[in-house]
Amino acid sequence: MAWPALLIQLVLYMGLMVVDDYAGGLLAIILGAICFSVWGISHLVELIQPSRVKKTYYRLMLTGWVAPAIAFIAILLLKGGFDWLR
Repeated sequence: MAWPALLIQLVLYMGLMVVDDYAGGLLAIILGAICFSVWGISHLVELIQPSRVKKTYYRLMLTGWVAPAIAFIAILLLKGGFDWLR
């Protein structure tokens, strides 16, 4: 269930980074950090007080920060760096 979400996000992030690497990189960093924070806090809360949240939620939250990270690293390697980092 999470694979289509991961692929869609990868295509969107990489497409945006190809068009405008600054906006795409910034969006990937910000949204990736937010999703990583929510995912991490969700796991900590789940350890303290177990809930009936389905595994699908955790998988989708995982794609929310893994996809931007993969796209950022892939574009960084393919383009040899970002213009705004030079």
